[in-house]
Amino acid sequence: MAVVEKKQEKIENKGKSKESQVVYQVFPDIYKDIDYTNKKVELEVVLPGIKKESISLKVLPTWFKITAKKDGIEYLANCGFGVEIVPKKTTAEYNQGLLKIHAVVKDPLDDAKEIKF
Repeated sequence: MAVVEKKQEKIENKGKSKESQVVYQVFPDIYKDIDYTNKKVELEVVLPGIKKESISLKVLPTWFKITAKKDGIEYLANCGFGVEIVPKKTTAEYNQGLLKIHAVVKDPLDDAKEIKF
């Protein structure tokens, strides 16, 4: 894990505040492989001990955000892909603490207007 940061959160219980709980924000290890020949990006994000249901992944053409929580630990990453991808063609799978993200690199000529003579 690269970065660990403490933050304070108050726990509300029936209108009464209890002692603040320390929550650790952790930047997970991320491994990235960009294959320009086959136009794909493969990412591996290490999230040990996290249940699949607690993972949130949001994808934009150049950026992604991952959050996951477990027992006072919040994994949080906002990172760039390194290339522009097609969000609608992005898939992910989670198995034994490893989140694998598969994305397709966007061809810059996909939206180009062809001019015929």
